[in-house]
Amino acid sequence: MAAPLLPDGYPTDLADRRREARRRAVTYADEGVGLSRYDDGCLALAVVGDAGPAQVKALRALRPRLAQEAWAELTVELSALTGDCGPALVRVLGQLRVHRLAAGARVEVHGAPPALISALGSSPATEFTVRDVDPSWS
Repeated sequence: MAAPLLPDGYPTDLADRRREARRRAVTYADEGVGLSRYDDGCLALAVVGDAGPAQVKALRALRPRLAQEAWAELTVELSALTGDCGPALVRVLGQLRVHRLAAGARVEVHGAPPALISALGSSPATEFTVRDVDPSWS
């Protein structure tokens, strides 16, 4: 039996909504970054493709929108990111994480490359969690 869905097509279970939002954010990605809203104040952010200046620029441009729309939760999906995470990308992801945590939002990072996990830290800090296991969207 399939899980019940909300009118917007998202599952009713919060963990399933987060997972679906991460999948949709990857699908919606434009210029290396995609967003998907899964609840009031909750956004999924996906960084996809070859890691580089395009993603850094797009993430910096999204700061005001994330501050306004991800006031409760920000779920970040990095499993579709390829190439080396350079210092600029690590910095901007770390800054986004800190900004959202400082504002009281819950932050999760999924599918992060090992180098990024080392840089961001894998232990929870308030509500920040890094999950390095590839998501199962089937």
